[in-house]
Amino acid sequence: MTTDRPEKLDLRTILVIPLGQFAPWLASVLLVTWAGYPGVVCVTPVAWLMALRVGLVCVTRSSSLRPARRVQEAALGGAFFGFLQGLLFLVIVPLMGDIKPTEWTGAFVLIAFMLVGGILAGAGLAAFTASQFERRRST
Repeated sequence: MTTDRPEKLDLRTILVIPLGQFAPWLASVLLVTWAGYPGVVCVTPVAWLMALRVGLVCVTRSSSLRPARRVQEAALGGAFFGFLQGLLFLVIVPLMGDIKPTEWTGAFVLIAFMLVGGILAGAGLAAFTASQFERRRST
């Protein structure tokens, strides 16, 4: 009698790949911020497109056997990538200048949007790329 145990997630892929893809963005933002232009972090929504590559790298390097599991791992990796970008935004925004007491609510909403939006965009874009790769691989 065989039991069908669920396949475990490849956590190494989910955590390591996004970190490797995030490193160039982190270096760029920190370098430009250090040069006196912290506003560069405001292009973070454009940098969400880097999650397309996260999905592709995750799906090709995953040790999981099932295609659906590899796509799921790519989506989780993309979500982690978007979370990292949101955290970087959270750290850099205060360096852009003083936030007046009347602007704190707006700043909080913007930061929350960048965090949640980054997670959702990262997951969606990475899953899209991974599913397209798996679809082509199966044909």
